[in-house]
Amino acid sequence: MSRALWQWLERKRKEAGDAQLPGRAFSGALTLVGLAALGLSFTAGAGIVLSLLNQYDGRTFHVLGLIALTIGVQWILLLLSGLGFLTWGWFRRQGAVSGAQRLLSASLNQLVRRSLGEDAANWWRETSRSRRLFGLPILALSQWAGLTFTLGSLAALVGAVSLLSVRFGWETTTVETMAPAVEEGVRVLSAPWSWVRPDWVPSAEVIRGTLITWEDRKPRMPPAALSSQWYPFLVASVGVWALAPRLLLVVLMSVLRHRALQRYSFQERVHREWWRHLTELEVHAVVSGPADGACVILLGGLEEPQDLRRACLQQLRLNLEERVVLGAGSLEDDDRAFRTAEDYAARSKDGRLVLVAEGWALVPKEFQEVHARLRQSIGPSTPVDVLLIGLPGPGGALGAPSAEEITMWERFAGELGDPNLYLQPFQPILAH
Repeated sequence: MSRALWQWLERKRKEAGDAQLPGRAFSGALTLVGLAALGLSFTAGAGIVLSLLNQYDGRTFHVLGLIALTIGVQWILLLLSGLGFLTWGWFRRQGAVSGAQRLLSASLNQLVRRSLGEDAANWWRETSRSRRLFGLPILALSQWAGLTFTLGSLAALVGAVSLLSVRFGWETTTVETMAPAVEEGVRVLSAPWSWVRPDWVPSAEVIRGTLITWEDRKPRMPPAALSSQWYPFLVASVGVWALAPRLLLVVLMSVLRHRALQRYSFQERVHREWWRHLTELEVHAVVSGPADGACVILLGGLEEPQDLRRACLQQLRLNLEERVVLGAGSLEDDDRAFRTAEDYAARSKDGRLVLVAEGWALVPKEFQEVHARLRQSIGPSTPVDVLLIGLPGPGGALGAPSAEEITMWERFAGELGDPNLYLQPFQPILAH
């Protein structure tokens, strides 16, 4: 049922067109802003890392600055967002608190309004209760932006080490105070992997040996043998403390969005109107005459009953357009009757022939001759209805044939082997 409903809604979406679907504009805006945000964040992450090379000789990274910009800034944003959610966002039931998230939300809102004009403003106001559903994709997008920022930083760091001969060092004015703090920070950051790869943790000698000092206004760079031991630590730190939390938050946002969509009932006014629009049935009442015409052949010189037209209209759904009589006059009269039926069948592609016969007056040989000549004239594919009538009722009204007469005609029609010959016993109930 879910798959069938999804296919039905997809067909309805294609029939309606994107211009009539504000949600499609929202999805398109979200995709456009998302791609732009991911590209900018990746470029920003790579640019920040590469900009640190210009601080000294163009080939030395400041370790503390690298850690602060790749890990510290992201954790500050995460802590501010968490604090905002626990205070302001907790009561407002939304987590979009940080400046970056608000800017992204405003850009998305503006893009939707520009793409739809006045309709977007009305739609945005009508979906106020479902704003959480629109906030969650923005939150997920912000996490993806943070993830691509980290990927850009890692790509720039790995690329610089792989393609250039770079060094890693740090500097400070208060060496005796700062050096123990750096050693403690390295120990805390490396705690997740130090028991597996202790060689990825710079020792105290490496930390103090990579201190950058100044002599005669020129920096004294650390030796390459010591500074290279910072590289595994920095890559592991960015992967554990910046990349992994963003991955967890991306998964968390996806789970929250899925749960919100499952629990949301979509019972707002705009949703009810759309559902009625999708499921409405268009009923057109067309009042017209019968679609099919017929040529009536009265067998055995039968006079036309007074209710024959009404019986054909109501029971056979056929409009009597022409009438001929067989067996009432000379052979020339019968020939004219056959030619009339042939001409009618030729000019009326959807027309039918109706043979009116009295059920009690079956003469097999005569009917076989009439049937053979008709088929020779009109062909084997033209439908022929045999309207069986019984003895007339009071006032000359049409009467129904008896069950024995109907059985006799059915047996006889079966022997003719004509698939387009239909027996239609008159039924007073259907004809009134």
